[in-house]
Amino acid sequence: MENINQGMLVYKNTPGAVLIDLRDAEDYAEGHIPGAVHLLPETIREEIAAIAERDTPIFLYCYGGMRSYQAEALLQARGYSDVTSIGGFDQYDGIIEEA
Repeated sequence: MENINQGMLVYKNTPGAVLIDLRDAEDYAEGHIPGAVHLLPETIREEIAAIAERDTPIFLYCYGGMRSYQAEALLQARGYSDVTSIGGFDQYDGIIEEA
């Protein structure tokens, strides 16, 4: 994705898609994209199966983009076929909700 805002357009137009926020719990609580599920990068391996099937479209974001790109590669290696890192929340221009 070019940036998180472009990624959000794709996410919103993808039926059945799941949006995952990979930032710290404090950052998530301060404000996140509405509908985003919060997972920590270090627990995504164990927790992803409860959130998404292997063919579920998954969109990931973190603060600057690095953790979401790493998680994208990890999930693809684990057989998740439709995973997209949309980058960093620091570039997000849309609506934010607090936890």
